[in-house]
Amino acid sequence: MRKSYFRKKLLNKMNKKTELMIALDYAHADQALQLVAQLKPLPVIYKIGLELFLSTGPLLVKTLVDHGHRIFLDLKFYDIPNTVAKASIQAMEMGVEFFTLHISGGKNMSQSTLENLKRSSIKKKPMALGVSVLTSFDEETFKEVALCFGQPTLNTEKSVSLLAKNASEWGLPGIVCSAHELSLIKKDYPNLYTVVPGIRPKNSDSQDQARIVTPAEAKNRGASAIVVGRPITQSQFPLKTVESILSEIQ
Repeated sequence: MRKSYFRKKLLNKMNKKTELMIALDYAHADQALQLVAQLKPLPVIYKIGLELFLSTGPLLVKTLVDHGHRIFLDLKFYDIPNTVAKASIQAMEMGVEFFTLHISGGKNMSQSTLENLKRSSIKKKPMALGVSVLTSFDEETFKEVALCFGQPTLNTEKSVSLLAKNASEWGLPGIVCSAHELSLIKKDYPNLYTVVPGIRPKNSDSQDQARIVTPAEAKNRGASAIVVGRPITQSQFPLKTVESILSEIQ
């Protein structure tokens, strides 16, 4: 009982600071569970994305939730409003704390989802996070996308700013964005919960991420939570890596 009490106090303390979300970038459940077991005492959130979810389905999500772990289901819903709204109910019934949908899916998609969540009799509601521009995009790559929509002058910063405006006006409580746009978002929309991927500890390989910062830089710019995957999952000493990141953002 005493241990549980102090764990809750620690979680509450973390909620007021920058939280750490660990991307379980694995193909199989046993790999993910092995890492979770190593990190069990630490106040972290586990992110389950497309690869692991397609491998394990809802079972792994429910297993982790049942064991008291906080889960971020990152499937980036993008479909007609009715489909996404119903998918969000399935995510809620699994007990996840966060899930993602693309802001570019439009107002009806976002608001239908939020209304469905609100009408549900389930008390614990997940936070719907609107995805802005992927952190794998650099300006040159983004220009190719912008040209497809006839917007040659649009850049990542302008796009993220417009999407954040939409997210705030449509009632989405949080947004996924790069740390490079974070200061602007925090200034204009201080109530948005901001989740920042593309985080790389010092001396880490950037891999396929383009717009990256360190954990400390993201924290200093006001990130509500940071997402770290491969620097942890591919580390020889994941526990030490996570402890180092936590000390950096606390």
